[in-house]
Amino acid sequence: MDNWKSKLNANPITWLLEDNNPSVRYFTLIDILEKAENDPEVRKTKEEIMKTGVVLKILAKQKEGGYWEDSQNFYTAKYKGTVWQIIILAELG
Repeated sequence: MDNWKSKLNANPITWLLEDNNPSVRYFTLIDILEKAENDPEVRKTKEEIMKTGVVLKILAKQKEGGYWEDSQNFYTAKYKGTVWQIIILAELG
């Protein structure tokens, strides 16, 4: 897995592990450093994802019934409907 580093001018791992973006940190730990999901650092980072700006903003817009925008148009409300919000949350970790 270290072969890709030879193509770069510098090692980006330190930058990718910075605390300011827990999603990037999480995927770096899992996908690049190959840490297990039950690793304490991975678990702590995953908890931090739930406390950051984007996730909080998305969850704040969720309706009482558990959907976003309109319960009948969960997909067709492009980028704002329930399906789209779940996709974004999944991509954030």
